[in-house]
Amino acid sequence: MKNFVKYARYYNLLYRDKDYKKEADYVDYLITHYSGRRNKKLLDVGCGTGNHDIWFVKKGYKVVGIDRSSEMIAIAKKRFSEENSLEFSIHDVSKFSLRKKFDIAVSLFHVMSYLTANEAFVKSLTNISSHLKKGGLFIFDFWYGPAVLTQRPIKKIKEAQDKNVKIKRIAIPKINSDENTVDVEYESVVLNKNKGLTKVIKERHKMRYFFLPELDFMLRNTGFKIVKSLKWLSLKEGLTPKSWSGVIIAKKD
Repeated sequence: MKNFVKYARYYNLLYRDKDYKKEADYVDYLITHYSGRRNKKLLDVGCGTGNHDIWFVKKGYKVVGIDRSSEMIAIAKKRFSEENSLEFSIHDVSKFSLRKKFDIAVSLFHVMSYLTANEAFVKSLTNISSHLKKGGLFIFDFWYGPAVLTQRPIKKIKEAQDKNVKIKRIAIPKINSDENTVDVEYESVVLNKNKGLTKVIKERHKMRYFFLPELDFMLRNTGFKIVKSLKWLSLKEGLTPKSWSGVIIAKKD
């Protein structure tokens, strides 16, 4: 998506401390536990640079990853060009047509929370549903409203570097409680170590937080039924005002 255009090239560096393998292992457990059947074909909606997908492939899935960002997809294709069970393409989640059905669809790292308008969210659910086989699962994480309103978003600073660059990113959030969104203003200062040059990248990300009743309503009206809602990375713990990140396991009727 357009939010990531400016710093797509620094994305993997900023999130290299994120445990993608652990998260893929967790999602694989959810698939196995709640599906009750053998699954092979997986659609990753908002795949970014493919960091989850390579681990799904290692577990035996055939993965198609889609993302709106051409920059992200270019990086993913370059990194994993030799993986025959993994393919990437540029698509909008609310408009894509792959002309194939999948056993599983996933959308991770809060991709669905970028769909801030009801119309866009419902269109995306409808489109994902149309690409799933009957009984297929859709698993996605999201910002959980009660936790966001209880804990409140705060200013955060993240630093990362490699042999070529050093990055300091400041995130300043502003909550919009009347529309259930948070505007996050990012300012990234990038130092090129080799050239001694510094540049500043500014971007604004609007994120939506959700409540279970609205998710249940929109999922039911797009052909899904919620099977389980959990705290992200938990096997049994449900959502609470301390669960900023939640996960939904929904099944296509």
